[in-house]
Amino acid sequence: MKCLNCDSEKFETKNIRFNPEIKGEEVEVIVPSYVCTECQTPLMDSEQMNLLRRRAADKYRKKHHLLTSEAIINYRASLGMSQAAFANYLKVGEASIKRWETYYVQDVVQNDHIRLKCDEAYAELNALEVHWKSHSSDIYSGNRSFCLELFKQAVRYLIGFTKSPLFLNKALFYSDFKHFQLHGVSITGARYVHLEYGPCPDQFQNIYKLFLSNGVLISAGHHALKSTTKPDLSVFSDSEKEVLELIAQLSGKDGGKKLLKASHEEQAFKKTEPLQLISYHLSKDLKI
Repeated sequence: MKCLNCDSEKFETKNIRFNPEIKGEEVEVIVPSYVCTECQTPLMDSEQMNLLRRRAADKYRKKHHLLTSEAIINYRASLGMSQAAFANYLKVGEASIKRWETYYVQDVVQNDHIRLKCDEAYAELNALEVHWKSHSSDIYSGNRSFCLELFKQAVRYLIGFTKSPLFLNKALFYSDFKHFQLHGVSITGARYVHLEYGPCPDQFQNIYKLFLSNGVLISAGHHALKSTTKPDLSVFSDSEKEVLELIAQLSGKDGGKKLLKASHEEQAFKKTEPLQLISYHLSKDLKI
């Protein structure tokens, strides 16, 4: 091997910073390369070049929230599939799998397809979003569309004052319905269902399962859940924060037991048939 600049045959291996262009965008990566000891000109063999291409592609993917080559390989490994079987499962050519697992960057549509077919939590979230978007804002959502981010932050905040999801669900119900009573709109846009153990957010089991799988919540034993980080209350308006603080104060006295008992006596619960959605119109008679 000779240096292309000075013809020297003496090289050493160093970590070199490169700025290759991916899809018209420059990225910065550091990879090992042979370097001429005489003039410091880098020279890469095929293995080093492939590593450079893969790291550059993955740097671009991470920046644009795309699956990295390693993530795609891990999905295939978790399913116990060969590249050919994985390609058949995704209904794409085997060549696409080979490229995606190296340095060919998939587009957004391909990326979403891979996640839907391989990531259970992502598929569940997609199904939930379809469910929510199929219902426009109305009196059963408190005159606003459901917002997962607002619901997540409300959960993170209120879970610190309640003993378990059973009590958390009542705190969420009172937060949304109290805000609607005062301001004509709910906080999260959640729909609530008449269940045997009181009013509960529609699809709450699937949502909490999603939060657990995504690391938003962790199990704290005995059916209790705990937030992994502090809530971001900046997403709420002043009136929303006031209501959340009121419900947190009421819940904190006994972990939510009083709210659980009161929820069964609310007209919103009593006037709604079992398994049916509860109308926010009934918030006018709240007992708190």
